[in-house]
Amino acid sequence: MQHALTRAQPELDADGLAVWQQLGRLAGPGERQAAALALLLWPGNDAERRAWDETVRGVQGAASLRDRIGRLPPAARLPALERLLLRITLEQPLEDRQALLQSARRVMCADGSVSALDRLAWLAMRHLLGGPVRLHRGGLREDNELSQLPLAMRQAIASLSAYLARMVPEPPRRERVDAAGAAWHDRVVHEVWGSASVPPPCQVPDVDQLGRALQTLAGLGWVHRPLLARAWVDAADTRPGLRTRLDEPLPVAAEALRLACVLINTPLPPTLAAHFIREPEQPRPGSMA
Repeated sequence: MQHALTRAQPELDADGLAVWQQLGRLAGPGERQAAALALLLWPGNDAERRAWDETVRGVQGAASLRDRIGRLPPAARLPALERLLLRITLEQPLEDRQALLQSARRVMCADGSVSALDRLAWLAMRHLLGGPVRLHRGGLREDNELSQLPLAMRQAIASLSAYLARMVPEPPRRERVDAAGAAWHDRVVHEVWGSASVPPPCQVPDVDQLGRALQTLAGLGWVHRPLLARAWVDAADTRPGLRTRLDEPLPVAAEALRLACVLINTPLPPTLAAHFIREPEQPRPGSMA
């Protein structure tokens, strides 16, 4: 069922737009690395900031760039990061991208803990920096229902969804799956399994299991990817979850589901996209920024 949006998609103010345009003009690998890592920093995390300082030492203007990025609204940070990573992937060699991933890991681990959202963001970075992927198109006779997917594919969906249940629809402080997260997972897997059999319970995967699930989902047909994204979003379209007003903070659920959509190479469903900025149009060559 398609739900009506409860938020008007936010737009950047003049200051945010200036930062957005500055990020689009960055050309040096050092500047781009500093900007990408700054977009990952948790506000107020001194350990991460010190790790950032050490990593970008010697990059001219890095501190000023970080401070400007810090003024971007939360709804702009993931869109800005994805846009920057795509430019890095297109324009910089593999060794630069590998170095950025290693630096991101150092910054994320600086405080001695890696949150579920941090790990998801790092996996999405690795995915984007790996370059374009060829999606499996599926056969003409392939069924469009998620419930008709092979068992291994449905188990991979259940595993990734169990990982997301730590953050969707609303994360508990200890990042464990609470009753709301388990209920969200149940709604997703019941749609994936249909009524023919009993779906698996919510069992959060470890790092290796999560990696195998993502590897399996790389073979998901192009027509099934948006169906899975819509199943995630529809199940989270509650309060708490994605049912929020524009004046409320960006839900962790929205960030987690956006990253999950990146990992399965599918556009954001409208209900999810409404939580993030409407990306400004790029100026045409020769026009004034």
